Amino acid sequence: MVALVLLLVIVAILGVGVAVGLSRRKRNPFANQEFVNQWEQGMRALEASLGWRFVAEDQGFQERVPQVGRMLEADRSRVKFQLVGHWRGVPVLAVEVVFRADNVVASEYRTYTVVVVPRPMPGPWVLISPRNDSVWGLFEQFVATGDPAFDSRYEVRRRNPAFASALLGLGLAQALLQDPRANGVAIAFDEHNLAAAVPGPLLQAPLAPLADLLLDVAGRVPWQALPRG
Repeated sequence: MVALVLLLVIVAILGVGVAVGLSRRKRNPFANQEFVNQWEQGMRALEASLGWRFVAEDQGFQERVPQVGRMLEADRSRVKFQLVGHWRGVPVLAVEVVFRADNVVASEYRTYTVVVVPRPMPGPWVLISPRNDSVWGLFEQFVATGDPAFDSRYEVRRRNPAFASALLGLGLAQALLQDPRANGVAIAFDEHNLAAAVPGPLLQAPLAPLADLLLDVAGRVPWQALPRG
């Protein structure tokens, strides 16, 4: 009787192991060769259209935009794919990040694509994120700007109130409201870089419009006139 019970326990454990293995294989699309082939074709087409290149070596995403990396919990294991290149003569990095949003029941994984370009002048960080994207509210409380139209669409998080107020008060808030490229996009002024983040995988993200948006924002900001520190 004891031997039978032990046998049933062993069979149950093996069954659970097989089920977990099959579940993980099902969740991992790269276990499917057809998906791998389609992904490689998509990546090659993306490289050709943008002039950027896929790289396997770590590009220091978390170090380039530490505030964004912290909010997306983007350690090296979460950064899945990286593209590097130049856009309008400026170096650019695009990454795909898998973010784990835990809840009471289970872990939910969400994918974000982030485009990063150099910031013309270093300074305090500011995050402008879509109000309907709760991912950005996990670490910092947002502050209202007093502009009803802007506050109904975006949340602003900042370390330096004077810098954030001056930045948005120079026409940036209205420019973002009127720019369709900014819809659903989180824009971060990190200490040394600018970043734009959207939900979804890298192959489906509007990489060129995001890069253009960042460079246009960088070009319209009067950096010398903003408070520092």
